[in-house]
Amino acid sequence: MLVFAHRGASGYQAENTLAAMQMALDLSVTAIEIDVHNVEGELYVFHDRRLENKSDGFGPIHLATKAELAQLHILGEPIPTLWQVLELINGRCMVNIELKGCFSIAPFMDLYPRIFDELNFTYRQVLVSSFNHHYLATLKSEYGQAYVAPLVDGVPLNLAQAASDLNAYSINLSINFVNQAMIEDAHQRGVKVFVYTVDEADDIRALHHFGVDGIFSNYPDKAQAVVDSLVMQTDDGQASHFHHHEDQLPHWFE
Repeated sequence: MLVFAHRGASGYQAENTLAAMQMALDLSVTAIEIDVHNVEGELYVFHDRRLENKSDGFGPIHLATKAELAQLHILGEPIPTLWQVLELINGRCMVNIELKGCFSIAPFMDLYPRIFDELNFTYRQVLVSSFNHHYLATLKSEYGQAYVAPLVDGVPLNLAQAASDLNAYSINLSINFVNQAMIEDAHQRGVKVFVYTVDEADDIRALHHFGVDGIFSNYPDKAQAVVDSLVMQTDDGQASHFHHHEDQLPHWFE
């Protein structure tokens, strides 16, 4: 099970900042997830649609200027550009870039080939996700080798069909809507299932039981320790020691 540092090591440092990315790298994570918005043609790493929810700014981020963003902070840390974050990571681990907000696909299309030409990433190390599946279709139409992941915050009638439509590497699901049918359908399509946001050991145990391929966690070191213990228990045939009994796991999700 792959563990993504959700917005960097956001349980320890200000989310989506260079400090959170450096902390994740210091923890030797295998993957980092970040969110990007378009501001005057530049992609900035920030989660929310509005600035006031996460920073000392105000208003929709896509209506801000680059000069305004340069003055803002998230818990004292500056808001970085996508390129700054990618330069820092520089192929040392996998990165999941979530395209958010308005008009973010155009600048990303311009930047995408530079990631591989100028930095030490392979295509497999850069997973591009979005709730706007049209963004992913645009990327795949130009760069068929791109690794993409539709985000789904629900259970569609056609289950994981969106992943097949996009020839996606994974489908990224909210833990609130994980179910066995969705996982099995994705796997039958040859698509991996990654689940966000997972910090509790018993949830990790249940998702492992259901065959999920990866999770996004604010505390990637703690999540990795749980995953490692599950692998050891599987290898050794040992019983697990969780608060919830083993026979509850099949009923943890629908």
